[in-house]
Amino acid sequence: MNKLIYFTSAMDEKSFEEYLKKWEVSPNLSNQNFHNKLIHSLAITHDVDVISVRSINKYFKDKKLEAKIVKEDNIFWKYPFVSTNRVSKYLKLFKRIKQITIPDSEVVLVDVLNLSLLKNAYKYSKKYKKKIVGIVTDSPNNISFISKRYKKKLFKLGRSLDGYIVLTDKLNELYNNKNKPFAKIDGVSSEVKEYLPREINDDYIYFGGSLMKEYGVYNLIDAFNELNDPKLKLVLCGHHVNLQSLKNAFKGNKNIIYKGPVAYNENLSLEKYSLLAVNPRPINNNIDDFSIPSKTIEFLSNGVPTVTVENKLLKEHYDDSIIWAKSGDPKDLLSAIKKALSLSNKAKEELLEKGKNKAMKYTSLKNVNKEIDNSLLSKIFLN
Repeated sequence: MNKLIYFTSAMDEKSFEEYLKKWEVSPNLSNQNFHNKLIHSLAITHDVDVISVRSINKYFKDKKLEAKIVKEDNIFWKYPFVSTNRVSKYLKLFKRIKQITIPDSEVVLVDVLNLSLLKNAYKYSKKYKKKIVGIVTDSPNNISFISKRYKKKLFKLGRSLDGYIVLTDKLNELYNNKNKPFAKIDGVSSEVKEYLPREINDDYIYFGGSLMKEYGVYNLIDAFNELNDPKLKLVLCGHHVNLQSLKNAFKGNKNIIYKGPVAYNENLSLEKYSLLAVNPRPINNNIDDFSIPSKTIEFLSNGVPTVTVENKLLKEHYDDSIIWAKSGDPKDLLSAIKKALSLSNKAKEELLEKGKNKAMKYTSLKNVNKEIDNSLLSKIFLN
């Protein structure tokens, strides 16, 4: 086996569950599931050292997190010490990374949307003369809360790497302007063998993800309120910046349940037991060219009836496996939800089988590993 070193903010599942409990305001968890699964995919044919730099700020209940190492089969999760002290947080990070790492990995991988990680991974690759691969899940231009200066730095450094793992052709065009080796994947899905016990006994519609206005959660809430079915609940999980704004949108509807951010296993179980999972993300060509709605693929791979808004990248592989809403407008979402709820058991089972089979074909741990090894790493190791 070749050995890889992977720079990320994602964690092993047990550490992540402990981490979640220590927040006064929930953090954005979008990177955790994708990078955790990609690490496990790579570990099928490689030993992986993970440098996990845990993010903490004023909303974290502790001012620091001690260094630790967690072994999971052939994955070593290595957590450097972090604190909220600004100098300690950034200037001493590389020193701490060196303290817990032996420089025997052959290729460095890094999330290119995190500037601190990118800088440290790049520095590591140069110091120890290693090839470096960028993992590109979105365009920095689609991230509203970072400055133009920050985006410029991300692009400058991110475009100077030796290879890329990308989710779309447009992302490859955006970053890979020197025609380096690359692998394109739809996402990463793991086969779930066991679920947690059912939490909610009533029938419900589910959405778990980033609960931001631009991702359509308020339109989904409006559609559910319009559905007005007293026997049906809407369960929402995930990160939200303004909780009061979210709850105001409920308009007093007692059948809407917000559970906050949940660990991955709980999220999958909540999905699995739902009547229907909905991803209300609106159409936005500027965004959709550069990212795939990962929640939709997660719903499909988990064997859940899925409603989502029309998306040209998803339609390429999953056109006959999804109940499509024409747009993210509440009326279109409501129409798709009604259609999904009216499916016969036979039609529902056929839809679930198609969706799961296709999602696992394109995004299973094994198939993603094969694509990355054949299209990317085999060429990196030869150079």
